[in-house]
Amino acid sequence: MSIENPSTSTTSTLISVQDHGRVRVLTFNHPPSNNLSFSFFDSLEKELDTAQSNSNTRAVLLTSAIPKYFSAGLELSELFSAEERTRAQLFMRLVEIHKKLARFPKPTVAAIEGSAFLGGFVLALGCDFRLIAEETGRVSLSEIRLGLSPTLPLISIVSSMSGRPGLIKDLILKGKTLRAGEALEAGLVDHILPSSGFFDAALKEADKLAKLPPQAFLAIKTSLRAAVLGDEEKLWEKGLEEFNALFSGEEAQEGIRAMFEKRKPRWE
Repeated sequence: MSIENPSTSTTSTLISVQDHGRVRVLTFNHPPSNNLSFSFFDSLEKELDTAQSNSNTRAVLLTSAIPKYFSAGLELSELFSAEERTRAQLFMRLVEIHKKLARFPKPTVAAIEGSAFLGGFVLALGCDFRLIAEETGRVSLSEIRLGLSPTLPLISIVSSMSGRPGLIKDLILKGKTLRAGEALEAGLVDHILPSSGFFDAALKEADKLAKLPPQAFLAIKTSLRAAVLGDEEKLWEKGLEEFNALFSGEEAQEGIRAMFEKRKPRWE
C-alpha cells in the first residue's frame, strides 16, 4: 500500500489515521489478521466519531496495513471465553459498528486488498462502496462453518445486492470464499481494482465521493437502506435472538473451538 503526501497523520495502537485532502483514511493495523476485538471496535468507533465531527472530512476510506487481510473476523479468544450471559456482546458490538457505518453521514468506502472474512466482511457491508483488489481480494460470510448464521438482516442485505442467488447460496449455505471476480459477479463489491497501485486507485474513488453534495448523499443512502431492511431494528432484534440460540448450541461451540484449535470441526 502506498500513501503519498498525507496532509495530516496520527497513529493509535490499532488504527492509523491520515487525511488526504477531504478523505480521511482509517487503516487497520491489528496483526496478524486484524481480528475484531472489543478494543478494536472501541478504537474504530472513536475514529468514526472524530471523522464525523470534522468539517474538513467529506469521505472515509477503510483500509488495512496488513496486505493479506482486511479483517479475518471476530477475535475468537474473546468470543470463545465469554460467559453465557455475555456471549453475544462481541457480536453485538460488530452489529453496532456495522450500523454506525451504514448510517454514517458521509460517504464510506471499504478497500479490500486482502481477505474480508466473516465479521470483517460485515464491516465492509456497512460501507457505501466496496472496492476489491483483483489478484488478492477475497470475501466470505462462512459462519455456517462455525455452526452459526450471518443472521436475517445480513442475509437480507447480501440477497438484495445480487442477481445471482446461486452465488449467494454458495456464500452463506456452503461458506464459500469468493474471489474478486466472483464477488463482483455476485454484486457484493462495486469495483475491482488492480492489485498494483490498489490504495491510490481506492483513494481516487473515495475522493470522487467526497465531492458529492453531502445532504443529498445521506438522504439517498438512508432511503436505500430502508428499502432493503424496512424496520431495521426489529430485524436486528431477530438476528441477535438467532445468534444467541445458535451460539449456545453444541454445533457453534464445536465450530468455534475447532477454528480456535486450527482443526476441522466434528459434526455429530
